[in-house]
Amino acid sequence: FRILTGLITHLSRRSRPSPLPPSRRSGPSTLFQPVVISSRAQLLECDYNMHKSNSTYFSDFDIARLHLLTRLISPGLVLTAKNLYREANYTGPKRLGIYLGAVSCNFRREIKPYQAFDMWTRILCWDRKWIYVITHFVRKGAVVPRTWTLQPWKKSRLRIDEADNGNNAKQKPQIFATGIAKYVIKRGRLTVAPERILQASGLLPPQPEALSSISVTTESNTPPEETASAIPAAATTIEDLTSTAPDHAAFAASKQSNDDEWDHECIERERERGMQIMEAWNQTEALHEERLGDEVALGRYWDIP
Repeated sequence: FRILTGLITHLSRRSRPSPLPPSRRSGPSTLFQPVVISSRAQLLECDYNMHKSNSTYFSDFDIARLHLLTRLISPGLVLTAKNLYREANYTGPKRLGIYLGAVSCNFRREIKPYQAFDMWTRILCWDRKWIYVITHFVRKGAVVPRTWTLQPWKKSRLRIDEADNGNNAKQKPQIFATGIAKYVIKRGRLTVAPERILQASGLLPPQPEALSSISVTTESNTPPEETASAIPAAATTIEDLTSTAPDHAAFAASKQSNDDEWDHECIERERERGMQIMEAWNQTEALHEERLGDEVALGRYWDIP
């Protein structure tokens, strides 16, 4: 039901003319903007410690990411699927699929039964294969956006500040948990680079000719070094990571909600900042090669026989 609600909310609006002016529709300035999903910890989601069970966070992540990706890239998915179908020498499924490659969560504070919270979800970065999405669980009302791009009638921090004559004290948001996920976009065995989908969705400005690159690769013929070359070098230490990754909010606040402000250089700077963080996270892929400890085992026990 929650997934169906999200799909209907965004796909139905795509089929109707937007009443918003062009400056308030999806564009380069909205690429890194979050969607905010409000929810509440239901009693059945709580464990014997009487707080939201850690396993239930992942279903909430799915809902939040569904809202974000459906809102931002659904036009690009449809357009790219049509373009690929017209390309010569291609046979395979007509539709593109978005598949989850990995997800993890860091917990900071508990969420008590029936406590309300907001999920702030946005695109963090992307490389030649993966698109990375970050979600923060935040205490409801702890932070209010400066403005709502697609919903200008909603209460915003700008309006609150005006009502309080600029005396509204800024509070540090109370974060309950933070999750990260990576997605791959495929059509059969064909892997479609996120950059192509974002471009087709109108979320990327025109790319300089000198930086144009191939945007579609396949698993079978893509050399590992070609994929790796598109990923910025990882920070070697935590100190390097924090010193080279400025706060996203501070960076975004320096830009107006104007597509002209978000040129290719600006977007690439923010993408590389996110990739420096994700490169360290991607090192966990090596755990697949870690031995199982199969020489001696404690025992076998049944969950579902």
